[in-house]
Amino acid sequence: MVFVIVAMGFAVVERQHCRMEGWSSPDQFFHMCYSDVPVLYGSAGLGDPGRPGLVDAVAADGSLGQPPLMGALIWTVSRLVPDEGSATAARVFFDLSAVLLAAALAVAVLCVASVAGRRRWDAAHLALSPVVVTAGLISYDLFAVALGCAALLAWSRQKIVTAGVLLGLTVAVRPTYAVLGVVLLAVALRAGAAGRAAATVLVGLGAYLGLRAVLLPGWLGQLGVAFSTWRDGTPGYGSLWLAPQMLAQSKPSNARFWYSGDGLGATASTVLSIVGFSLVVILVLAVALASHRRPRVAHVALVAVVGCLLVSKSVPVQASLLLLPFVAWAGLRWRDHLVWATTEVVYFVAVWLYIGGLTNTDRGMPAGFYLLLMLVRLGGMTWLAVQALRAVRDPLRDPVRLPEDGGPGADDPLGGPADGAHDALVVRLV
Repeated sequence: MVFVIVAMGFAVVERQHCRMEGWSSPDQFFHMCYSDVPVLYGSAGLGDPGRPGLVDAVAADGSLGQPPLMGALIWTVSRLVPDEGSATAARVFFDLSAVLLAAALAVAVLCVASVAGRRRWDAAHLALSPVVVTAGLISYDLFAVALGCAALLAWSRQKIVTAGVLLGLTVAVRPTYAVLGVVLLAVALRAGAAGRAAATVLVGLGAYLGLRAVLLPGWLGQLGVAFSTWRDGTPGYGSLWLAPQMLAQSKPSNARFWYSGDGLGATASTVLSIVGFSLVVILVLAVALASHRRPRVAHVALVAVVGCLLVSKSVPVQASLLLLPFVAWAGLRWRDHLVWATTEVVYFVAVWLYIGGLTNTDRGMPAGFYLLLMLVRLGGMTWLAVQALRAVRDPLRDPVRLPEDGGPGADDPLGGPADGAHDALVVRLV
């Protein structure tokens, strides 16, 4: 808990310039204190006399433009601002959000420590990560981290319904975590507990659709509108599919051989993302079913979330927070954590300088350098996935399963019904 306070305190200090001077462009980018939290408060009119209602703000095409539960949380917290029309209202909203996000991080740390058993200090990977300082206050993603950790804690205690409900709420905050359902199914299938995992996933799906139906019009809660919005969107910052556009912008004037297109459009990037997500599912199944020893849920989940981020149409700075619980549960060394975190910090600087440079080219970062550092960041994520795969292949690299003090190591603290179970289905790949 001390680490949580320290990390979130530094996160607030890092944004102190904007807290005092306001979140204005391009100043907020060059001072690297940008945050969606106060910007959405102003752009969505949450502090105006004619502020939108909950449904209008949270709708798939609403003013907030966030996943349903995240939008509902933002709207609810905005109601706590005492002087909505004052000049300092955005700062008050940011400060309230910072306190609540710190509480969410504390919940996540407690969940990680509760499952980690004798290695509960691995929770420091979540509490004291440099990524928390740079990305923790950009958006409400720490609520997704907390709910996801709580869902997996319930799964580890074999609370099937509770795990499903929490997983559905997690996806309603950050859809990337939907891949955790595939992870649980894959690991449980090998352990002969696929029925329980399927029940958890079905309960999660029901909770997700039920929440959308409550918050939004229609029995599917505008799910089709949300998909259409995603399908029609072009590649965003941090995405691998943005690389062709950056190449086009950085074309040297005397280059004979260079990319000559304008970048990937909405259709091409959507197809590539769908194919990429399909390959991630196949990879998860292969790792879970074909490894020499049944892998731990943490390792498979880390590979799965990294894979989803690598093929996503947008990988914002705060998306990296989703990896932290699995870095802790996987028992990775701090060396590996800091290698990845260094790429995140470098990219944190690069993306704001690039965006600021779109307004002020004299102070911004050229597209070519931004592309290079974006690829370095994606390489850092890949580094984590590779370390997880190495631990799956060689149990001696997994400190959780290594014997300690003469006693046996753990099998899979996060495995739930798969923990300690015998293999029921193994696929041998030639």
